[in-house]
Amino acid sequence: EDEIPFDIPENWKWVRLGDSLDVRDGTHDSPKYVAEGFPLVTSKNLKNGIIDFDTCKYISEFDHIKISERSKVDRNDILFAMIGSIGNPVLVSIDEEFSIKNMALFKNISSIMDMIYVYWFLLFSQEIMKKQASGGVQSFVSLKFLREYLLPLPPLAEQKRIVEKIEEL
Repeated sequence: EDEIPFDIPENWKWVRLGDSLDVRDGTHDSPKYVAEGFPLVTSKNLKNGIIDFDTCKYISEFDHIKISERSKVDRNDILFAMIGSIGNPVLVSIDEEFSIKNMALFKNISSIMDMIYVYWFLLFSQEIMKKQASGGVQSFVSLKFLREYLLPLPPLAEQKRIVEKIEEL
């Protein structure tokens, strides 16, 4: 069965990320770049918790709509690099439209999950994930790996308290 990494308080529970979050990924295609259009964000654009739009390439509205059918990014979603430099999570804090390529997208589908707590969890877990990654020349984590990754989940009020303490420190 599952290997539980450590004991947690009685009122917490272990959940797979995919049980309380919609975990999907961006396009794997390489759309044609255009001079002006919608930014195409890749793992290279995730830096220190923010999206660096200055280095993005642009795609057409048609390609953006096609990609958004599969992986539309909304405010409070989390982006996470799956290939190469695994991790670098970003909690989306803008309402601008953009598309994503070769990265995980975490969307909240439950009322028991604080996305800022999930962001901090992913940030602290990325080094462990890198060690568990597959691949030779270019390491990667799969959607299945991310969906099954265990998260220690305290009650919502405790998640918020943990976030407050982390941000205070």
